[in-house]
Order: sequence, then structure tokens, then C-alpha cells
Amino acid sequence: MTRSPRIRGGAPVFTGTRVPVRALMEHLDKGGDVDGFLRKFRDVPRDAVFAACALGLEVLVMQVPLDQEPEQESLLPRTDRSGAIVNAEALRANQVVGRRVRCPACRTLVFKAWPEGWDSHAARRCRGLMAQGAEARKAEFKRRFEPLFR
Repeated sequence: MTRSPRIRGGAPVFTGTRVPVRALMEHLDKGGDVDGFLRKFRDVPRDAVFAACALGLEVLVMQVPLDQEPEQESLLPRTDRSGAIVNAEALRANQVVGRRVRCPACRTLVFKAWPEGWDSHAARRCRGLMAQGAEARKAEFKRRFEPLFR
């Protein structure tokens, strides 16, 4: 891209052309694609369009603010109306063993006395796991929620 007071009043244009870079932005903003832009402006090199897009994305990425993680409300167990612990993933084994715990992966099953039954649930029924096969699913569960096991 270049800028010159003699070309388009100093607006950035694709080098060697009089095509403003803003034309690409407006074309894409209206739902157009790169090929359509290149058909309309045949003297703009394809690699220049992709370089402009890459530069724009680089600037955008640098300007995206970092999301603030919500502060943890408490290191104490929180329970639902039925008395099941709902924040087990933020706790340690000594805070959950023997207590009613909602599955930290799928959030549907309530274990009556943690950790009894975790392996059967993880191996076959837990919808919050991605691994395939019973042993792989149990390994994923144990790895993700390691602090809940002694």
C-alpha cells in the first residue's frame, strides 16, 4: 500500500494503482469475497489483497482486550437446592469425599457419595467427555478433575 497527496487525496491505495484500500474494506463489509473484489479491480494484485487482510487481522488481534477471568467466589463448596455440591471442579478431594457431588464434566448426574461410581459414569454415560472408549474416557475424567481424587 502507498499514500501520496497526489493520489486520492492521500488515502491509502494499493501500490501501482489508484484503488483505495477502503474499497476492499467496504466490499468485504458488504459481504463480498476476495475473488469478487479482484474481478472488479483487475489491476490490484491478489497477493496485495491478502497482505492487506493479514495486516488488518494483525492489527485487530493486537487491539482485542484480554478478557478478565471472573474472580472465584469462594473456595468453599456451593450446593444446589438438593444439597449437591455444584463447584467440585474448584475444590479438593477432602472437601467432596463422601458428599453429594454434581458431575463436574456433564453437570447432570449427582454422585450420592463422591467418588463412588465416577469410573462407571465416566466410562459410559458422561456427556461432558470427548474421549472414545471406556478407558480413555476414564483417563480424561481423572486428568481433568485430578484434585478431586486422593
